[in-house]
Parts: sequence; structure tokens; C-alpha cells
Amino acid sequence: MKIIKIFIISMFALCLGACAEDAIEFEPISQITTEQVTASLDLLENAVIGNYAFLSLAEGKYGYDRTRYDVTEYMSDDVILNQWSGNHFSYSLTYQPTSASERSQDFWQYSYRAIYSINVVNEGLDALVDLSSEEMEQRDQLKGENIFLRAMFYFDLVRVYGRPYSHDSPETNLGVPLTSTSTENEGLSRASVKETYEFIEQDLLEAVSLLAESKSNIYVSKEVAYAALARLYLFMEDNDKAIEYADLVLNSGRYQLLDQATYVQYNRYAPESVSETIFAVKRLETDNVGRYMIGGMMHGDGGYGQIMVSSSYMDLLFKNPNDLRINFIDPQYELDTDGNKIVDPDNDYYGYKIVESSSVPQYWTLKLTYQDDVPMLTSPIYFRLAEMYLIKAEAYAKNGQDELALDMVNVIRSRAGLSGDQLFSTSNLQGYDTVLDIVLDEERLEFAHEGHRTHDVFRNKGTMDRSYMSWQGWSGPSEIPYTSNRILHQIPEVEMLKNDYLIQNPSF
Repeated sequence: MKIIKIFIISMFALCLGACAEDAIEFEPISQITTEQVTASLDLLENAVIGNYAFLSLAEGKYGYDRTRYDVTEYMSDDVILNQWSGNHFSYSLTYQPTSASERSQDFWQYSYRAIYSINVVNEGLDALVDLSSEEMEQRDQLKGENIFLRAMFYFDLVRVYGRPYSHDSPETNLGVPLTSTSTENEGLSRASVKETYEFIEQDLLEAVSLLAESKSNIYVSKEVAYAALARLYLFMEDNDKAIEYADLVLNSGRYQLLDQATYVQYNRYAPESVSETIFAVKRLETDNVGRYMIGGMMHGDGGYGQIMVSSSYMDLLFKNPNDLRINFIDPQYELDTDGNKIVDPDNDYYGYKIVESSSVPQYWTLKLTYQDDVPMLTSPIYFRLAEMYLIKAEAYAKNGQDELALDMVNVIRSRAGLSGDQLFSTSNLQGYDTVLDIVLDEERLEFAHEGHRTHDVFRNKGTMDRSYMSWQGWSGPSEIPYTSNRILHQIPEVEMLKNDYLIQNPSF
């Protein structure tokens, strides 16, 4: 742990300084010890800021946010790769999990380094004595933010390496190793999925009890913890609690759905200026590493642009050609010698010829680029208000409260510019078999390319349909049922070699 301790102090050194509302400012320091940091409330405050930095940490090319995205979004049916890539994200995209995956290794190691740092800081906060009442409030706020971050790292880990809670036997299905101290870090076995979720739940509930300050949406406030609990309970199929905590966010008055004109430009705004964003990881232009950013594969302006929007998603989106969410698609038109678009009556989406790469039409997503009009710059959103409406919709649908579920869906569809017969009612399901099917499609429409889709399909015991993947080099399955071992990432080989108590996920 000595190496990790040095690493933690290095992170603290990077993040020492004041936190402005518009940025985390960095200034170097020379020498400082763990003991000095954990004995000072002011230094511990800066250490908590350092723990936020783990959400975008990059030791090499790829930050935590990019790695987190690679191991989840690329498994969805909203994307298509134009050709095989030697980059290890391909193991996720083609459902060929391997313990040799660099993306999986980075994700695991970044997560546990962050958790270790969080535990060190928690112990320092708990050890502080002789505090004034004002200092105790400051200490509680910092601890609440800190343990919220731990809950988020564990929530991400268990959803990547463990089966969804909703699958049979969460009591025996394997989750991830758990620790809440800086001393118990070696030789840990995997907790069950149920134990892992309960650990996350307790962290979030404790965070709620400690958080008092209403900070901007690039920091953790009580409402951020409410939003996390709403999502957690939905995943645990505790629908009543999911509704309860979503309502706590909705009724707080702190957030509003964006109006239509602003919504279609969502990706271009820094998070603090967006009333809909509950929590996001702030990225500055100085953080922009171009093609190695979270959207580096998803757009060609500054990125590789090798992953396009799938025909499966496009077909769903263009059921209503006036859906404002079409604005998040960036079609690459083929132009004639005069620079004009070429009419193509066979193109059912736009009516024009689209540039193709390896026979794949170049439809790129705009959701992960052009913040402040800078190519590739984006601040990943963890929670936004639209999700609270759709959490309620899904929970209502599963509780058999169909009319209430559709009311929530229609709030989101109305904001997307849909009206009249494009809205749902219990007497007009527009060809859907169930209200839950409607909700799940609306979640897909609203949160495409935001990292939700893979989890939503498999926790609802669905099958991921990849039959649209038709190019010659495709080596993955066309359908992936929720029962498949392919949905589980393999624990990195280096971690298996270090810890004899770890049990590997079954091979596909």
C-alpha cells in the first residue's frame, strides 16, 4: 500500500487549492505527508477535492470517465463499429470479455485507488477532535461528499463485474470486494451482489444524513444522493423507494427540465449553467486530450469517429421525425462537386446520401463533444432531472400503475417536441404490448450514448439485439441474452494473480 499512499498524496498535491464554482483550480506543493493531511480539516477538504479528481483520473491515455464509458456503453445496441480495432475497447463492443483487457484493468485499478483514497480521508475526518460546531458541520459535509463518491465507484464496479441485482440469487451471485478502511485492502474476497448493493445503500443513506450544503452541480449535495438512491432502488426493484427518492429530487425545486431550444444544445453548455443537470464531472478545456476523451470514438471532429449511431437506434428515433432528440445526431453528408448535399430517396432518415466508412453510414452522436464549442470537450453527466421522471415511470409501470407511468413518459416526450397522438395513453399504446415496453424505449431515446442502455436491457432481463452488426469483420454474437456470461467483464489477470481469494467470472 506504500505505492498507493504516495499516489494519494500526489493526487492531493494536484488538487490542493480553492474550488471555484467554475473550475477546480490546481497548484503544486512540495512536501506533505499523509499524517499532515489527515490531521487538518482544511487539508482534508482539499483531499476530498482530490477524490473528485478520480472521476476523471488519467495516468495514461484514458481517464476513468473514458474507461467507465468503454466498458458499458460500447455493449449497447445504440452503437456500431465501422471496423475491427486493436484497441481493447473492442472486447467490450464484441462481447468477448477477457482478463487481458486493458480497459477492464484500468477501470478496476482506478476504482480501487479511488476507494482507498476515500477511506484514508474518511479515517482522517473521523479522527478529528476538538472541533467547533461550525467545523463539525464542515466535517460532516466533507464526509458526506466523500462516502457518496465511494458509493458511486462501487456502484459502477458491481454493475460491470457482477450480475444485475434483479437476476436470480443476488445473495449468492458474486459482486466485488468491499472495504471501508485503509488497512483492509489485501486478500479480500468478493462480496455477493446483495451485500455490495446494501453497502452502497448504506453509504448513500449516510451521505444523505451528513450533507447539508447546497453546492453547484459539479459537487455533491443532498439531492445528488437522493438521485443516486432513486437509481439504486430501481436497480434493486424496490419500486416504492425509487419513486420516493425521485420525488425528493423533483420536489426540491433545485432543478428544471431545459426548455426545448436549450435542450437541443445540451451538450454545448458547461454543467453549472444547466438547470437539468443534477451532478456532472466538470472538465475544462485544459483537460481536453482530444481523441482520448470520453467521446473520442464517437465523433470524427477531433476524435477517431469509428463508432457510429446504430441503425437500430436510428429506426426508433425516426419513428417521429419531429423528435427534437434527432438534433443530437450529426449525419455526415456526401457532397457533390459544388458542395451540395446529394438527394437519396433510399435514405429513410434524411433523404440525402451519407458518407460511409466500411459500408457503415456515418451518423455520429453530438452528446459527448462541443462543450463551449470545443471539439471533444465534455463534462460527463451522472444524473439529470429527466432520469427522475423516467425512474418514476418505470417504477409505476412495474407496480401496475400504468396511467401514472405514461404521465411521466409524456412529460419527457412533450419536452422532446412530441404532441397529440405521439403521446401515450392507456387506451392508445401505439402498438406496444405493455407500458413497461414504452418506458424502456423512452429511456433508450432519452439517454442514448449516456451509458444507461446496457444496464437497462440486462437488469430488465432483456436480450441485446446486435443483428444490425452486418459488416464482414464482425466477430461478436448477434443476440446476447441476459443469462449469457458475456455480459460479465472478466476480473483483470494481474488482480487475480495478486489475490488468491478472488474468484473469476465464468468464461463465455
